[in-house]
Amino acid sequence: MKKICVEEHWGSPDMETIRTEWRARTGFPVSMDPKALPLIPPRLKDFEETRLPLMDESGITMQVLSTSSPGVQGLADAASAIPTARKINDAQAEIIRKYPGRFAGFAALPTQDPKAAADELERTVTQLGFKGAMILGHTNGEYLDLEKFRIIWERAEGLGVPIYLHPAEPLVDQIKIYDGRPEFMGPAWSWGVETGTHALRIIGAGVFDVFPKATLILGHMGEMLPYMTVRIDEGYEMTFHKTKLKKMPSDYMKENIMITTSGKYSPGALICAVRELGADRILFAGDYPWVTPKQAVELIERVPISSADKEKIYHLNAEKLFKL
Repeated sequence: MKKICVEEHWGSPDMETIRTEWRARTGFPVSMDPKALPLIPPRLKDFEETRLPLMDESGITMQVLSTSSPGVQGLADAASAIPTARKINDAQAEIIRKYPGRFAGFAALPTQDPKAAADELERTVTQLGFKGAMILGHTNGEYLDLEKFRIIWERAEGLGVPIYLHPAEPLVDQIKIYDGRPEFMGPAWSWGVETGTHALRIIGAGVFDVFPKATLILGHMGEMLPYMTVRIDEGYEMTFHKTKLKKMPSDYMKENIMITTSGKYSPGALICAVRELGADRILFAGDYPWVTPKQAVELIERVPISSADKEKIYHLNAEKLFKL
């Protein structure tokens, strides 16, 4: 069965520079132990020695490439973000051209300047053939629900491409709850909480009422949202502060949000997602190189779902969404 992975990262010297500058500027603690993941740095950069052979070994037809954290969102200002995003996107386009049919791409966007970000999205989609954009969390503490970012949503809807919201570290002043328990910073917990809350902000701001055809992609089995739909709707109904949305929050989750299988999860999580959102809303992803193609495929194969649903998740949904 054809398999298309949609959250697969690659590295460049520019990303290493951004990561170093971001940590120096924010003072944010390192949340992952490099000794536990020794193969990650070389596999981010390599394509021929490891990546393509691993893809072939597991029958991965295509990877949709994207940068790794903190992405262009880790830069302090638009003056550096705009040319850096363009440089990264052009380099990614060269990789895609070098290996025809094996890779597609999500654009890196300089969200420090929303108009420039929208223009870069349009350039990469119309000129480079990219399939959307990946935004790696907040931009200097500003989230995508703000009015200033509406131009990005407008452009994405007009182009018919999705925005993939990738996990990011929370703001430094929000991490007190993890004092004394740093093991739950990062992938174990804080990234999912941060990204799921960011998505709820987008829903609550009425972004999908204004742009009903816009699509937001959430990785890691939906950053916990598919398993909380009833609770979120119930709480939204009870609050004094609910906004004037046209629908309930869970409706937007089922109509404007797609989730991916990136990362490691239990079979029960995917079964729940299929029952709650429907197989039409789920995309196959590995989160390479943190999860290998073999691991990603084995996780799907462990789940007792129908062949029809499996085919949707493996490739049909991606082909439809990305017009492949």
